[in-house]
Amino acid sequence: MSSRFQYYGGLGPAIAGVSCTLFCIGTILVSLRIYTHFTIVKRSGGWALIWACVAYALGVPSVILYVMAALDGLGNHLSIVATDPYLADSLLYEWIAACTISFSVGFAKLSAMCYILDVQRRTHGYGRWALLVFVGGNFICYIVTVPLIFTQCTPTAGLWNMALNADCSGINRGIIWAEITGAWGAATDLLLALYPVFIIYNLQIQLRLKIILCFLMGLGVFTAICSLVKTAQFNRLEISPDATYEIAPLMIWGMTEMWIVLIASSVAPLWPLLRLSASRLTQHHRSDHSLFSGPVFSRRKFTAHSSRGDDGAGGDGPHADAFRKLGSRNTSQEAMVTADGIKMTHDITVSHEPVGGRDADSPEGFGHGRDHGKAVYAGDMA
Repeated sequence: MSSRFQYYGGLGPAIAGVSCTLFCIGTILVSLRIYTHFTIVKRSGGWALIWACVAYALGVPSVILYVMAALDGLGNHLSIVATDPYLADSLLYEWIAACTISFSVGFAKLSAMCYILDVQRRTHGYGRWALLVFVGGNFICYIVTVPLIFTQCTPTAGLWNMALNADCSGINRGIIWAEITGAWGAATDLLLALYPVFIIYNLQIQLRLKIILCFLMGLGVFTAICSLVKTAQFNRLEISPDATYEIAPLMIWGMTEMWIVLIASSVAPLWPLLRLSASRLTQHHRSDHSLFSGPVFSRRKFTAHSSRGDDGAGGDGPHADAFRKLGSRNTSQEAMVTADGIKMTHDITVSHEPVGGRDADSPEGFGHGRDHGKAVYAGDMA
């Protein structure tokens, strides 16, 4: 290891490890979100995707700066890095990253808001205004944060260069503002996480599907937790004599908040991809265990499956059964289709009855066995 990185240690590896791990997860989800938009959705949700990409673009340099700061000794004990010639550089990297992280979080929340508004369309006017006020308030907080950061010390370089005899009386002001921003951010996260529950609650869909969608769109609760924990770290940093070590938890929670809000806002828009993958998986499984054949089943782009009784289990295998329980029943019901967002759809059950005394097992009938089986066409009707 080169001499430049000889001070790398303490909580520095944790800073670099958490940053790189969350970066990889976020990259995968944002890439899948882009793929989903351009290959499946194609029309709606454009602004939500744009702001998510802006948040990601701001998050990438944040990761690079945090890793560089950790390699230069930030996160290690002050007694060890006091003679580090690169300590000033590492502190400068951290302050710049604090700004990029703030705006990355802001744009990720803006993306989540746009997605929710795209789902609810023109309904829930009061909810729309609440989202605009809270997300807009976040941006005001982040815009004010930047000048507050760089006016904490006089001269400004004293903020990252401990060798300067700088007047840093503005640090207390910065910490108070950071606590206000953190509290407002946590409230916004909770609103973005819980508000979709009221939208989904009124949809005429299966309870299990409601729970799944509420969970996907409610992952922002974890972001609120990260924001509150991060805010609590400011007081510890203010009174600690070992600032270079105690700043590490603040950096880790700040980085976690940034990526969790982006990840949480990107999971729900992936529902079309998950639904399509599930559909293809069940269709592939049925092609190997098909109960029906003939031109009558290939004329239309419908999925046919056999069912017995009312539970919808037609012996298609574990994957088909699991996803059928998630998205459809053998009675008229509402299902989620996300080719253009969330839509209300119906499944149609077509039952063939014997005509003229034909037995259900005859070649002219669709039934299998003596219980007059049903042929179910899962057609999506917007």
